[in-house]
Amino acid sequence: MNQDEFAKQIEKAYKDALLQTDAITANAEQIRKQAEEELDAAREARRIAERTGEQMVNEFYEGKRKEFVEAARTELLRDLARKHIEIGKSNHEISLWLEVEQSFVQKIRDVVERVEKYRNKKIKRTPLEGNPRVIIGEDRDGGFISFDSLEGNFETWLERGSKAGSALFGVPNPEQWEQKTGIPSERRERVLTYMAEYFIDEKLQGKGSFLIGVDVVSVYKD
Repeated sequence: MNQDEFAKQIEKAYKDALLQTDAITANAEQIRKQAEEELDAAREARRIAERTGEQMVNEFYEGKRKEFVEAARTELLRDLARKHIEIGKSNHEISLWLEVEQSFVQKIRDVVERVEKYRNKKIKRTPLEGNPRVIIGEDRDGGFISFDSLEGNFETWLERGSKAGSALFGVPNPEQWEQKTGIPSERRERVLTYMAEYFIDEKLQGKGSFLIGVDVVSVYKD
């Protein structure tokens, strides 16, 4: 190989190397752009997920706000009524002070008397026909409680209350009860009583009390 041929081969190899370098540079730029696009897509997906999560929390809270407000109000009225009962005030006096029905006060009085009577005993659950079955599922953030019998069934949310041992669960209101459960409306109170007593028996060692409201049942540890 003479010097001219050698020089041509060197020149060709140099040009090929330059072309390969240009291709590598172009490919690297394409990879960089693709990576940036994927990063932007991931960021947007995260923003959407955060907005969606926040929206879901807000929708859940708004959907349950009425029940939570009622439960908090019921718990406050219960405590106030109980204190007045314990110092000897009449149902009429308490109902006027708290602006509630006397029947509400009487329910609290019944609970106070029942707790006193069975303070050191485990309350026997009220029997219910129709082969009833209650299931309670709980985790750190809440749970559910379901009822099933030969007449009908339903499942609802369950939340632990602010006080130790207390809890509340949502229930269909009297107007929607039969449509949502398939159970006759006149048996609503008996079914909810059975569920509340089951919860007390299983979760509170049989020592507790409860109040049945329009949209929620509140359970308390004695």
